[in-house]
Amino acid sequence: MVKKILVYSLIFSIIILNINLVQAQTKPSLLSESAILIDSNSGTILLEKNPNKKMHPASLTKIMTAIIAIESGDLSDVIKVDDDTPYEIYGSHIALEPGEILTLKDLLYALMLPSANDAAAVIAKHYGGSIEEFVEQMNEKAKDLGAHNTNFVNPHGLHDENHYSTASDLALITKYAMKNETFRKIVGTVKYEIKPTNKKSEVRYLATLNKLIHNTSTSQIIVDGTYINTNYDGVTGVKTGYTPEAGNCLVASAEKNGTELIAVTMKGVSLEMYQDAHNMFNFGFNEYQSITIVKENTFIQNLQIKNGDSKEISLITESDFTTLTKKKSENDIVSKIIVDEITLPLEKNSIVGKIEYSLDGKLLGSVNLITPTEVKSTLINSDESIIVTIIKFIANLGLFILIIVLALKIYNGIRIKANRKRRRKKYRADL
Repeated sequence: MVKKILVYSLIFSIIILNINLVQAQTKPSLLSESAILIDSNSGTILLEKNPNKKMHPASLTKIMTAIIAIESGDLSDVIKVDDDTPYEIYGSHIALEPGEILTLKDLLYALMLPSANDAAAVIAKHYGGSIEEFVEQMNEKAKDLGAHNTNFVNPHGLHDENHYSTASDLALITKYAMKNETFRKIVGTVKYEIKPTNKKSEVRYLATLNKLIHNTSTSQIIVDGTYINTNYDGVTGVKTGYTPEAGNCLVASAEKNGTELIAVTMKGVSLEMYQDAHNMFNFGFNEYQSITIVKENTFIQNLQIKNGDSKEISLITESDFTTLTKKKSENDIVSKIIVDEITLPLEKNSIVGKIEYSLDGKLLGSVNLITPTEVKSTLINSDESIIVTIIKFIANLGLFILIIVLALKIYNGIRIKANRKRRRKKYRADL
């Protein structure tokens, strides 16, 4: 009997140990020095490794350069290459020549696909007036987006000790940039052609350096113990980077079943950044899902307002609310309705409160509650009610007095006429 108990205890312990090991292995071990995985919609952090450590971003810098250029101009803008840039820039380039004329669209594809440093400098000078002025715009934008541990000194990412960012900041910047359809299209493109220009008679063929999007080489990475190609199903962008000081860096986005994730890896060796990206995306998509908790214009409840009289108004949601949660946890989400102090009348779509959603005590987000129709006021406040009551009393009293006075007048008139009649009769009788 004792032996059986010991055997069963041992089996039970092994099962529990294996379960704990599986749970412990759920989060992947990351090779890059710094990394982060976030939900592109909400910004929720799913994985991180030294996310706030200041790192050299290399060509990941160009994400900011691109979004500022896109917001500053039109793709059809004609840009002339200055006389200095072709001789000032080293590293990756598309051999721009002094006086060469291209469109912003051409330069953006050169910037983001083959990571052309000369394209970055030309864009910066055109839209900033100078590289220094453009860099000021980059830093202002970074602060506006909450990237407070970032400082840019150039638009291309060539090494400078004062040029730095973090995985967390780059995720925020990319989250913002990926909401721009022009940016999304460019960073998700495999190939692009720049037609002959006034200085080049041949077509320039550009191809993305992002091996998650397109990999023509035989290079492979190890994921879950298996050698696989670097391509990732569902990838939507965005940018690679490298300098000797920064190492291999990558910002990548991928989308599956309505969930889009952004992964950032910094200072990896060789193909480690792609291996980290695969592992992070696999973890994110396996463990989490985007769910729409409530749709726009969903009726929530009727609200009774008591203020002298009573009136009932409807509360509906102002917008959809979609959030990222762990799979199979949607039934554990709880809601809380918070109603503002309401004063009538209300215009259509007036915000009258909000509904908050939380999971395991953590707030997921909220949606404004609005009234779907105009609500006119038949109600008055207590001070006004007292005044109106007094006025009504005085008016009724005055009307009552007026009626009494009129009645007395009529009565006196009838009495006077009767007395006159009697006097006339008496006078005739005396004659």
